[in-house]
Amino acid sequence: MNTPDPRIGAPEATVIPADSHGAVDLSARASAPAAEGAAAPSGEGLHIPLITTTDEENFQEVMSTSQAVPVIMVMWSPRSLESKPALAMLEEITREHAGVFQLVEVDIDKAPAIAQAFQIQTVPTVVALVGGRPVPLFQGGASKEQVLPVVSQLLEASAQMGITARIAVAAEDTAAPIPPEHEAPLAAEEAGNLDEAITLWERVVELNPRDEDAKSHLSRVRFAARAYGEQNPDDPASHADALFAAGDAAGAFDVLLELLAATTDAEERDALRLRLLDLFRVAGSSPEVSKARTRLAMLLM
Repeated sequence: MNTPDPRIGAPEATVIPADSHGAVDLSARASAPAAEGAAAPSGEGLHIPLITTTDEENFQEVMSTSQAVPVIMVMWSPRSLESKPALAMLEEITREHAGVFQLVEVDIDKAPAIAQAFQIQTVPTVVALVGGRPVPLFQGGASKEQVLPVVSQLLEASAQMGITARIAVAAEDTAAPIPPEHEAPLAAEEAGNLDEAITLWERVVELNPRDEDAKSHLSRVRFAARAYGEQNPDDPASHADALFAAGDAAGAFDVLLELLAATTDAEERDALRLRLLDLFRVAGSSPEVSKARTRLAMLLM
């Protein structure tokens, strides 16, 4: 049997609105009994994984679960460049919804019979199961903004079919896992090796410029190294770090902005800009940050 080639497929997602009609005939499996715990008292939930994997041997359990709670299955392959981002995005959405559906990941290279049953032609392909019936959702890469409305439609259709149970989740189930590449810099931080942590975070950001969490970690550690390490009396910007550490974010921003406005040296201006951006990330969203960002933009024009 030939498995689908993960390289085949449109570059953008093909989004299919959720409905209650099956795309493939799985009627032989649709008669599976309801998942154990489906009749749990109000306030309780199904004691099953929020995110799991399956293969041909365990697929019956997935069909059983779909009798009680909607199941979203993502067919993927390690050979597909679009698969890993799709998995990460769907896992994030699943954690945010905290138990209203289960996410099941299917590696089609290890479960070709499932791929054949669903007539998968490209990966990633995302299909829901509601009451044992398949509901096609989308194919190819997709953004979170594209997928969220599709999930909402699925949940509405599930409610109309009476599939309204929930999965019992704990705090750790909804917390985002630590990416493997973050483990080394975090360990260096915990050991107090801030210079090493900075180097490691810089490497993570260099390899993945879109990793906003890594950028935030890097900014925080650079600030900590400056503010709580050995002070440089010849660095006029160090006063900004002292103010920021004392809780005066606006004062710190003003010091750096005044220094930037007073110099024409390109290297010094860039260093001050990066220092400000570090403090902005550490401070988070606030009126003081918004005001300082606006002034920074005007100074850099």
